[in-house]
Amino acid sequence: MGGQKQRGVALIVVMLIVAMVVVIATNITSRNQLSMRRTLNMAQYDQAYWYAMSAEELAIKVLKQDFEDAEGTVHLQQYWALANVVFPAEYGEIVGEINDMRACFNVNAVGEPSINTENNQPKMTLAARQFQAMLISLGVDEFGAEQLTQTLKDYIDTDSVSSAYGAEDAEYESRNVPYRAANTLMQHRSELRAVLGFNQNVYLNILDYVCAIPGDSRQILNVNTVKVEQAALLVGMLENQVSISEAESIINERPADGYGTIEEFWESSSLSSVEAEDDLKSSFVVDSEYFLLHAGAKVDNAIFRMDSVLKRNGNNLEVLTRQYGGQQ
Repeated sequence: MGGQKQRGVALIVVMLIVAMVVVIATNITSRNQLSMRRTLNMAQYDQAYWYAMSAEELAIKVLKQDFEDAEGTVHLQQYWALANVVFPAEYGEIVGEINDMRACFNVNAVGEPSINTENNQPKMTLAARQFQAMLISLGVDEFGAEQLTQTLKDYIDTDSVSSAYGAEDAEYESRNVPYRAANTLMQHRSELRAVLGFNQNVYLNILDYVCAIPGDSRQILNVNTVKVEQAALLVGMLENQVSISEAESIINERPADGYGTIEEFWESSSLSSVEAEDDLKSSFVVDSEYFLLHAGAKVDNAIFRMDSVLKRNGNNLEVLTRQYGGQQ
């Protein structure tokens, strides 16, 4: 009997050892598979990254060719303006879209200091008035538009003095999550969400009309690339001297290959009622030096998105910034 019990115990021990070996082997196999999948995903992601970088090089090449072919103008009939271009690639595809950053409102311009005064207060700059007018054309009430403009100005400008309806460090430091006003130019329009008053509803309302050009504080509109669905932008630039429908007509009357000179734009009959002084006229052009590339690449299941700001210098272009992930 004693020998049978010992053999029974030994059998149980052997079975336990076999079970443990099976569990360990299964665990090792699972970890190897996970490691292989992780390595494969990293390789696919890296490949998608380089595909997106190739899209940037292609965009630069296309823009250079358009600059060489054009006679000092940038318009929507050029090759760069093709939307949602898709190129097949090994194990995936590359997509890209280029936008003219002179066909949006550069929010950095609102922070420019005023050199004129009115009632012993700094007078709003032209860009600030144009931004406020655009907000009004988008349905924001006049007081709300002025308040948003003033808070944006205070957030960007370099001083710590609050405007009449603006906000500086004290207002931001008293919030649930305290921080300070940036007091510098924005790099991306998403930074607007940090500005007092620019809640999600406001931000989504103006999203298609605004941009932030890194290192540039001028607001200039290319009349050859503004689109009819951006009529509110043109209304704001003209300080509400035309209606939305009139702005749509002005854009629709534009020649297919754009205006050859800015003087041709101002000679349009639709603008006969607009009072435009030299200061206002100087904020309209027929060319551009800033472009935004939305690039994306897919390799199997790996997806990579990249936004590149390109600056023109003659017929050459340099990359000012790259942002990964496809921010809004």
